[in-house]
Amino acid sequence: MSDSKSEIVNPNEHLIIPDWITEKYFKEVLNKDEPDHVKVLKFTPVAAIPPGENFTSIMLRIHIDLEMKDGSIKPKTYIFKTVLASDRGGDEIDLYGLFPKEQIMYSKYLPAFEALYKEAGEDIQLAPQCLHTETREGNIHFIFEDLAVKKFKNVDRIKGLDLAQMKHALRKLAEFHAAGSVYQERNGPYSSEFDEGFVSTNAEKFLRDGFRIKERTFKKSMSTWGMPDAEKFIKNFPTEDQYLAQCMSTLDVDPEEFNTLTHGDFWSSNLMCNHLANGDVDQLILVDFQICKWGSPAIDLLFFITLSASNDIRLKEFDNFICIYWERLTECLKLLKYKKPLPELRELQSSLYKKNNSFYAFFALMNHLPLILFPSDKDNNLHSMLAETEEAENLRLRLTSNPLYGKVMKDLYPFYYNRGLFNFDDYSKN
Repeated sequence: MSDSKSEIVNPNEHLIIPDWITEKYFKEVLNKDEPDHVKVLKFTPVAAIPPGENFTSIMLRIHIDLEMKDGSIKPKTYIFKTVLASDRGGDEIDLYGLFPKEQIMYSKYLPAFEALYKEAGEDIQLAPQCLHTETREGNIHFIFEDLAVKKFKNVDRIKGLDLAQMKHALRKLAEFHAAGSVYQERNGPYSSEFDEGFVSTNAEKFLRDGFRIKERTFKKSMSTWGMPDAEKFIKNFPTEDQYLAQCMSTLDVDPEEFNTLTHGDFWSSNLMCNHLANGDVDQLILVDFQICKWGSPAIDLLFFITLSASNDIRLKEFDNFICIYWERLTECLKLLKYKKPLPELRELQSSLYKKNNSFYAFFALMNHLPLILFPSDKDNNLHSMLAETEEAENLRLRLTSNPLYGKVMKDLYPFYYNRGLFNFDDYSKN
């Protein structure tokens, strides 16, 4: 194949690609990954994903045509990940130290987790192979294998995951969690950056501003979802101080409970899977480890089920999802010779309703779900969501009054309210 250009698709023509991302930058990776290449014939960077699939970084797919020593031409693709421009949300993201955390995950912890399974006789891949990472002018960049080559792809975020896909994802999450707990048991606590996730003590102003900006349009849209007693839920909506108190409660970790290194941002676009000929899921893999946090598995379970299960099974199978996860978790903990008592299903279920975990249900509904259920749009980004302009306000109203979003929230918001997760008076100061 001498020309791959005709096959190149750019899913986000509006993405500005940094001009320093050239074939010269990939020289070291190509020398290691393709030692028999002679030269680069073509180098074409494009967006890797459509708008609305990732909000904290720039994701590129790099298409390269290589001339090999035998005279053949070999096409290669890589995934390149880098920071947002400072004026497009990068400054806010920098408050959280996401890229340094992900660099540690790929260089240290993820290889160690997979090694634990190999030591136990199982070959379990949790994440894509990271081929290169470096810090350039203060910014961290990653080059990954392109999982699309192995037919991996994302699930349709608007449609959500069906029962079979949810089962695969929950079992993979359990494998990740089991390794995270066993690693900590053997090697001691994780470094301090893993004490925080979506909530950071450095980002109080960002949390307050984000809530204040979104509160008005969110409450305005609540009456359009068709919820019985909508006024009751609107009246109960948290104050800014209650919301911040709920945020900060996530930093409390009960050492007597089963804890692990959570993914922290586990939803449909942060997993990829490939399929067998009959359409069944073959392999599933996790991506994007920027918000990992030491804490209860309830963090990931609440976030994932809220955001990723298809609407027809989210509530119907809610308790079953927890059981599916728990069964695989205990299997893996036994396999890896976890020494502490195994978590009980009743304990795991009750952890979902604790004050320090319920933030992840409310935050998912208010922050992520409106974007996930909205079709791809060039304005589907962090900068547009948080801007204090009339245009941004109209966008937020479009997101929260989207009929598809309203259809989900009509049942999901009361579901969590009735289980006590949205009792925001619990966070009021006495």
